[in-house]
Amino acid sequence: MMDRIKLFLRKWHKLYHLIQRLYYTFWYVIEVYILGTKLQEWIWKTHHIFYKGGMWPEDCLETITHPHRQILMTKIASYVPLESILEIGCSSGANLHLLAREYPYVQLYGIDINTKAIKEGNFYLRQRNITNVELLVSRADNLKQFGDKSIDVVFTDATLMYIGVDKIKKVIEEMRRVSCKGLILSEWHSEDNSRTHLWYDGHWVYNYKILLEGYFPLDNIRITKFPVKAWDDESWRKFGSIIEVKI
Repeated sequence: MMDRIKLFLRKWHKLYHLIQRLYYTFWYVIEVYILGTKLQEWIWKTHHIFYKGGMWPEDCLETITHPHRQILMTKIASYVPLESILEIGCSSGANLHLLAREYPYVQLYGIDINTKAIKEGNFYLRQRNITNVELLVSRADNLKQFGDKSIDVVFTDATLMYIGVDKIKKVIEEMRRVSCKGLILSEWHSEDNSRTHLWYDGHWVYNYKILLEGYFPLDNIRITKFPVKAWDDESWRKFGSIIEVKI
């Protein structure tokens, strides 16, 4: 539905951009001053109702060869040997499907707030006899299914950019609690050292150096921008980074 509305409005370029600015202004006020991350949680819980494509196995797996995924896989491989990996915000499990090919004997977990994405992802994986991946419905700030230091590597791929300032610290604390080797975050990173975060077109852009140094030694944090060729999207080219934390 939303995709059709956007396509229709783009026929009138100036009108589209005016509506877009008003939309993001309204969204900013609601998210920052009224609902906080609850707004994003509702959006992603109901994503499948309003947006066609982009979440279910047949859509996610079409992008499984996207260049950024291979960079993410390479970073995860640096922690071998591995017994367990957890992705926060996994949708229907495209990254975990890719990892399962490389690590058939490693236990892989994914959590996502969207029940349909998890149901469809688990069904797809079982159809293909992939038995070392388990997808669960949960929020990023509540990892109660996992014990302290129970997961070797915890990673995200465009998830924390939807977590507001009201919950980001809780999410970091939970990731730190369950991980025993490292964190790998594929997110938007701000290099502005004068503030911890900014809000850019409906996304949160954190300065992860400032954010994470309250939880980990600074020497353990490494931030690397994605190569330009990894993304066609201009915002990802501007902000997209891999944030690694050795534990």
